[in-house]
Amino acid sequence: MRLATLITSVVLSAGAAHASVDPAALRASGDWRLSEVGGKIACTLTLTSQAAFAGFELKAPLACRRAFPPLMTVAAWSLDDRGDIVLADAKAQPIVTFPAQAKEAQAKGPYETKAPDGHTWRLELVKAASPDDPIKTAPPPAG
Repeated sequence: MRLATLITSVVLSAGAAHASVDPAALRASGDWRLSEVGGKIACTLTLTSQAAFAGFELKAPLACRRAFPPLMTVAAWSLDDRGDIVLADAKAQPIVTFPAQAKEAQAKGPYETKAPDGHTWRLELVKAASPDDPIKTAPPPAG
């Protein structure tokens, strides 16, 4: 009986996570160009709608992580309650936060922030995720 209750709880919480995905986070998902302001290196990060322990899965090629060393420990992304894009490590600790833009600038300008390495980083949307892309949640634990 306890096992059935546990399974029901896991299924319901997975469904609740699926139903409670923030529409703003879905709008932020897609391919983003990361560059250093005044620098010559740029790469593409993919902010997915795949649920992760600290928000959503982030995909970054190894070359990108090497070019921007603070990314070596980034494991997930999320939007905080102010609308900032937060890149976090495996312990859900923020590594880099790109402050939300004013509403009038959101459609035009890129995000910029001072990175842990002291440089200014720019994050620009290259290609938004398709609205037809399915919302993905983490699979329930095997048991």
